[in-house]
Amino acid sequence: MGDISRHRDIFLFTRETVPVAFLDNANLAADDLTYLELGNYLTDVSQFRDPVTYIFAKQRIWREFVIPAVQDKTQLLRGLAALGAGAALAASQYLKGLTSGTAADVVEGSGIGLAAIGGILALLPSDTYADLSGADEWIDKLLGTPIERTPGVAADDAKHYGYLGEFFRLTIEGTTQLLFAQDVTHRVDGAWGSIKPIPTNRVDDVYGEFFTQYYPHEHTDQPPYVWNASKRPANKLYQPSRRQASLTDEVGVMNAVDAHYVAYLAEGLAGIEDDWRALKREDQAGRQRLLVRTGKLLHGVEDWFFHSNVVELLELRSYRPAQVEGESDEAFLKRFVDDVAKRRPEFVAAKPDELIRFKRKLFRRLRYPAYETGGKNESFGVLSKTRMSTPSTRHAYPAFPSAQDTAHTLLHALENLERLGLTALGPLAGPLAPALATPKLRESIPLVLTLLSADERQRLAANVAPADWPLAPGASPPKRTVKETELELQLKRHTAALEPRLQRSGHTESNYDQFVRGLADSGRINAKGRAALLAAFAIDRKAEQLPTEAPGAGGFLMQVAVADLQKLLNEGKAKSDELDKSAASIFALESDNGAFNEIVGSHSLMSKDTLASVPFFDDARVLASVASSTVFTILLQQVAAPKADRRLAWDEVLHHLIRFPPSTGGWERRALALFAPEQKIPRYADLPEFARLAESALRPVPKQQKPQPSKRADLEERYRRLETELSKYRYP
Repeated sequence: MGDISRHRDIFLFTRETVPVAFLDNANLAADDLTYLELGNYLTDVSQFRDPVTYIFAKQRIWREFVIPAVQDKTQLLRGLAALGAGAALAASQYLKGLTSGTAADVVEGSGIGLAAIGGILALLPSDTYADLSGADEWIDKLLGTPIERTPGVAADDAKHYGYLGEFFRLTIEGTTQLLFAQDVTHRVDGAWGSIKPIPTNRVDDVYGEFFTQYYPHEHTDQPPYVWNASKRPANKLYQPSRRQASLTDEVGVMNAVDAHYVAYLAEGLAGIEDDWRALKREDQAGRQRLLVRTGKLLHGVEDWFFHSNVVELLELRSYRPAQVEGESDEAFLKRFVDDVAKRRPEFVAAKPDELIRFKRKLFRRLRYPAYETGGKNESFGVLSKTRMSTPSTRHAYPAFPSAQDTAHTLLHALENLERLGLTALGPLAGPLAPALATPKLRESIPLVLTLLSADERQRLAANVAPADWPLAPGASPPKRTVKETELELQLKRHTAALEPRLQRSGHTESNYDQFVRGLADSGRINAKGRAALLAAFAIDRKAEQLPTEAPGAGGFLMQVAVADLQKLLNEGKAKSDELDKSAASIFALESDNGAFNEIVGSHSLMSKDTLASVPFFDDARVLASVASSTVFTILLQQVAAPKADRRLAWDEVLHHLIRFPPSTGGWERRALALFAPEQKIPRYADLPEFARLAESALRPVPKQQKPQPSKRADLEERYRRLETELSKYRYP
């Protein structure tokens, strides 16, 4: 997810620069464009609901809460075998692959499928199986029922996504009302506050339809359809497209993007164009809904520049002298990195340790990782220790999400919400940073403080008492005087804060409900947003009351945010700091150099959508802004002055924008050259080749058009099939 503010900034640029005449001709007002940003924004926040990620969260609960509570491991493994059989997944060979030792003996005679259940249950004490089956039921309630038990029916969605998915849906619904609804009287300040609000009922309608779940194609992510990453290089989907290749230049964009994702975007834009033409002039709501759909598609266009190595390849293709005959890819890449460090402004201005890091990140962004086949606990493979990463100077590819990248996506998203939260809290609690405000929040609304304050997560991860935080530079944490960890104490505070009690205000309500009441009373959230947040905390309380020692939705999020994600971020930063002390680290060939945020090909390394995403942050921002605003402007032109006998070939337009950079010229270099003097992103009119592109891409309408299979439906189904395949991994 990265920084949702980057997409907002592109929207503000588009709103500022799109010609008013184009809007008028399309029967739009400038205020209608809020729906464009709403579609883009909802695409980003829908990532919080990802059933594939939830599957591996289930494993964590089994490992950390259920398994430690079962003393007899043989009984435990028999129970897991029974649960697996109950899900029609207990083929003996499969379970052998998942377990070892006594498990193999348990599984050996189990047979295949449902017939094995009775025999296994007969070997188990009733209370042991009851405990395990109860835990299984609780885990499914929290993190969703496996997809094979919830066949794609809308009524089953809440059950499919579980309490955690429902908690996210309601929490983000409240935040969406806070940001976009007209009846929020005390709106957030800054850039978010500059978005023209829309009626509450329209926010409600749009949210209900367009808040969905994570799909790779909506974010131009490398798709995980081939789950075993070690097998991807041999699969055509992950190989460079041949579309731009020539006899002398073997280059290309990964086929998943060049063929499938571009086809999805082209199909969506063509559908919007056709639907727009069919609208009646007075149907303003219909046009606004089409703007939401457009915003979702623009998100994918923008993410190509933020999540791939295309801007680095653009710089590489400009480098002179170019690769000469007999010069290896490795030698050429090292020569390029050394040269860039002498002339690019961010490199020249960097301190010595920063310069080493910038060079190392650039070198690694232009490489491709090597993987070995992974086991059941790895997300999709194991980074190879025997084979090194390879140069990727002819292959433009998007980053792939990984288990480690959850820290990048989720915590950066939380940090963005933190900036919103600081403004929204206002006089209720003061900014989160001051020492006097933090203790109050820690006792009253610990979940809010933990998720919205990086400083509090740092304290909990370091297991340091509030009285001793922050530590002096270089100081060791003082010895603990209590048995429980700081995170355990925070979880206890959270559980207590969910319970209703008589407040000083005279209302009997939980601390979180009181907090939401304060937001509403101060005009910082409307009635609809308040209802959503109250419902979210009610879901959390319901999850906490399930018969288990494991936490509910909010507690689980706190554990993940602190024990997993913040810990990973801290370790990654520490390792990067260590590598910064050695120039020898720049050209290390390992896919994993020890810093999770520098793994070759990962989101954490490749993404350039946060303020800390240097180098090449500005390049990505400029090209994403130009490409997105260009697509929108061309769409407006098409719907404002439709040509009855011709339609735009959107795939041609998109292939001009999403491509392997040419060796010379190109709109990309012209856009960056126009940006350089005054740091102003060029407008559509500043690059007249786009108008010529739109004109040349018009094609006669075929006399008879056969209905084509939906590319969007195909890609969504691929991800659902992956979820079905991986749901068997919900047991450790």
